Amino acid sequence: MNICKNLMPTMRQLDGFTKYCRASYFAFIHSSPNFSVEVHTPDQEVVIALGSNVGDRLHNFNEALQLMRKSGIHITRHGCLYETAPAYVTDQPNFLNSAVRAVTQLGPHELLGALKKIEKEMGRTDGIRYLPRPIDLDILFYGKLRVSSEILTVPHERIWERPFVIAPLMDLLGSTIDSDTVACWHSFSMHSGGLFDAWEKLGGETLTGKEGLKRVLPIRKGLWDWSTKTSVM
Repeated sequence: MNICKNLMPTMRQLDGFTKYCRASYFAFIHSSPNFSVEVHTPDQEVVIALGSNVGDRLHNFNEALQLMRKSGIHITRHGCLYETAPAYVTDQPNFLNSAVRAVTQLGPHELLGALKKIEKEMGRTDGIRYLPRPIDLDILFYGKLRVSSEILTVPHERIWERPFVIAPLMDLLGSTIDSDTVACWHSFSMHSGGLFDAWEKLGGETLTGKEGLKRVLPIRKGLWDWSTKTSVM
C-alpha cells in the first residue's frame, strides 16, 4: 500500500465541509499603489510549494527549508517528493517538487518577501518565467485569506492546472478536513468535493508513476521511484 496515498473523505465529512463553506466569511486583501492593507495575526497556517531543477535538487530543498525556519516560517508537515517533467518551457531538466505546511506570524506580503530573499540567496536570478532555477518557492495558501495585489495572488492561481502542485498538497491535507482553515482551502477549489475533487478531475493517483510525475525517495545519491509498485523492506 502506498503510504502517501490519501483516502477520499466520507460523505459525512464533505457534508460538514459544504455547510461550513456556506456559512464562512473569507477575508480578502487587495493592494494597489494607492491602497494597501496587511493583516497581522499570530500563527497563520500556510502552504508553500517548492521546486528545483538546477544542481543538487535535494540539497537545494534542505537549504531552503533551513532558511525558511530562520525567517520565521515554522514547518509543521512535509509532502512527498515528486520528480516531474518541466511545464510550459519543456527544454530543461526535470524538476523535484514538494510542498510544506507551516505557521508564521509574517503577513502575506512579508512572507512573499522572505521567500524571494531565500530564492535570491540561493542563486535564482530574475529573468524569463519557467526557466531552470535552483529553487522556486510559491505561496499556495495563507490562512483563510484571499490576497490580490500586483505582486501576490493567494490562493496561487495555477494550483488547479498543475498535478505537480496538487500531488504534494494532497499528502499534506490527509483524508479529513480537520480545521476551519483547511475547510477554507477546500472551498477555494470551487468543486463540490473541494481539493480532493480537483485532484481526481486531473487524474488523481493514476497520474503518479507516469513519466511526468514520479513519487520518489532519496536513496544514497539517487532518487528511487516508488510510485509504480509495492516494495517490501
